[in-house]
Amino acid sequence: MHSIPQRCARRPLSGGLVVPWVSLIHGGHAAFGSLDADRARTAFLRRLCQICGQLLDERCYLIVRPADAARGHSPEPALNPECLPYAAAHCPLLNGTATHYRHRPVLATHPAGRPCTDPSCPCPSRSPTKATPRAAAAPPTATRHG
Repeated sequence: MHSIPQRCARRPLSGGLVVPWVSLIHGGHAAFGSLDADRARTAFLRRLCQICGQLLDERCYLIVRPADAARGHSPEPALNPECLPYAAAHCPLLNGTATHYRHRPVLATHPAGRPCTDPSCPCPSRSPTKATPRAAAAPPTATRHG
């Protein structure tokens, strides 16, 4: 497995994995696979890497699923060349080891409109999600830009 890139040395870890800069954090826990909309927007506008949060190099990579290619855009920000091998090795959606995906998105706020920080709260963001089998599809590919 690839070691943590030097660029990510100051990023928080969850379960021994780097928490990507654009990951949604809910109740103090990383929701791997869910984007924080504000951070993703900032990454696009300021040309930041979605993993380390640092400025993109002149050469950068996009993760492109077949559906993204058909639509002509990727919903996720680019990655620095140093961050791509780490993400590809450790992300189950990229390395092909994911057997299911979250049925519904994680909610970032309590239904009342405030952040949910109470672990005993029964709000939808605290209730368990059902795993849905992942449809067979071509794996995402990385495209170099720059």
